[in-house]
Amino acid sequence: MGRHRVGSVADFSDESLTALEVGGQELVLVRHQGAWYAVPDRCTHARYPLHDGSLDDGAIVCCHHGARFDLETGRPTMPAIKPLARYPVEVEGDALYVTLP
Repeated sequence: MGRHRVGSVADFSDESLTALEVGGQELVLVRHQGAWYAVPDRCTHARYPLHDGSLDDGAIVCCHHGARFDLETGRPTMPAIKPLARYPVEVEGDALYVTLP
């Protein structure tokens, strides 16, 4: 589905979870400790929106059942068992791009 410009670096504060629609998909763009991550905006356990969750020690925490998803690997903790997909985020100058499969 290609590469999509999603905004500027200045649009997103550090330690933020931002819901976006990109290429017809609901995503969460995460800025954590200067790194960027793009993941689906749905918990793999019960499909609740992850943008309502929080960041904790390099993971997104679903606010509904407490499932955690490692930002680097997508690996979940219970009650979720399915990993979270991750999409590449690139920074070019001040522009941010997400590439979807």
